[in-house]
Amino acid sequence: MKKILVTFLLGISFLLSTYAQETATVYQDALRIIENSPTFKKLGIETYTTSAKTTSFANQAYAFWLDDQTLEFKDRDFESYFGELYIPIEIPVFKELRTKKRAKHVFIVTETEHNVFAIEILVFKRKRRGKYPKFYQGKSYSFLFRKDSEGNVKLMHNLEIVSN
Repeated sequence: MKKILVTFLLGISFLLSTYAQETATVYQDALRIIENSPTFKKLGIETYTTSAKTTSFANQAYAFWLDDQTLEFKDRDFESYFGELYIPIEIPVFKELRTKKRAKHVFIVTETEHNVFAIEILVFKRKRRGKYPKFYQGKSYSFLFRKDSEGNVKLMHNLEIVSN
């Protein structure tokens, strides 16, 4: 009985870790869009690192919704949303796209929901490893992407977030 329960739990954790992961090509296209953005140029980013752990899609989507309430997110009602406690999952494909192991700019991706995902840039004063910080204080820059049926990536919206 214990073996069945352990196998079931391992299967569930595997499914959650593979939930809504994109291919390396999709993430590369999104990173290329970010690299050509005015925000990337304004920050003067020379090198960056990518994190294997994700940040919350719901919390990122809520920030975008607060900035532009015309954005629609399926299965999300942000009228009475207070945020969620989030346990990061790991997306190894995104981690493999890093250009450096340590950098002042760390890119963190969300899981994909209804072909929509976000990438957030965290800015640090010192070089950091590409990992998801539990508490981040300062400005971050977030980019919202939509993937179409052909696998093309389009930037929907970007914004600057100030965390205290």
